[in-house]
Amino acid sequence: MTSVSKTLLSQQWQTMHNSYENYEQYALIIKLITVVIAVFAWSFSLPNYITLALIALLWIQEAIWKTFQSRAETAIIAIEDKLAGNEEKNAEQLHLFYSQWQSNRTGVTGLIAEYLKSALRPTVIYPYGPLILMVLIF
Repeated sequence: MTSVSKTLLSQQWQTMHNSYENYEQYALIIKLITVVIAVFAWSFSLPNYITLALIALLWIQEAIWKTFQSRAETAIIAIEDKLAGNEEKNAEQLHLFYSQWQSNRTGVTGLIAEYLKSALRPTVIYPYGPLILMVLIF
């Protein structure tokens, strides 16, 4: 691999990494907005079904966001493999991020399953699970 190629890959890695970190920040913002909405709803005695619907909506929104973040992670790993000299492994993923994502889509049902899988990850389910329990109990 030439030094120009390594420089371009390093720049691509940095760009993807920054995007990945931004996704994480926005996921945290979604969580904070959810907590604020839940406190607001509890303070003003909004009906439980409205509060639960808002929490669920934001939970699914974060799951969608985290699903896209995981796709960026796959591209970052492919870049790292190429930089490490593992050119055969995941090399086709390197410059075809969106094409690969499109070709791996399994239709609406598969996409929904992917979102639900993301929603059930422990780092995503918090604080939605506890907030839902609080709404149901109090």
